Amino acid sequence: MRTLDIIIGWLLIAFGVVHISLTRRVHPDIDINAIWFASGGLLMITIGALNLLRVAYSSVAKGVYVVSVIANIVLLLLMLFIATRVPMRSNPQVLVGLILAALLTAFSVLRRADHIQARQMQSAK
Repeated sequence: MRTLDIIIGWLLIAFGVVHISLTRRVHPDIDINAIWFASGGLLMITIGALNLLRVAYSSVAKGVYVVSVIANIVLLLLMLFIATRVPMRSNPQVLVGLILAALLTAFSVLRRADHIQARQMQSAK
């Protein structure tokens, strides 16, 4: 499951890079809409990186775990909100983002529960 968690984190980073690279195509004039569009890609890159940090360091850096979970939940809620505002048929990227955000949120919560159970079992021995 750890490997899949890492892969999904990298996929979110790649998705953010693609999002930024499409800014000029979606918004040919660099205006405030283009800036907000690009910032969405930066958000995805940052949250993907946070998830990679969570996988690597959450056992020793509890703050990384907390910030990552909060970021995942915020991204998931944002993607759900966007999904209610745009037609999914002509915007499949929203579905991809929603799936990635849901998986990372689930991994961050489920893997933490596994870590807590493992620690409790070790301390019981």
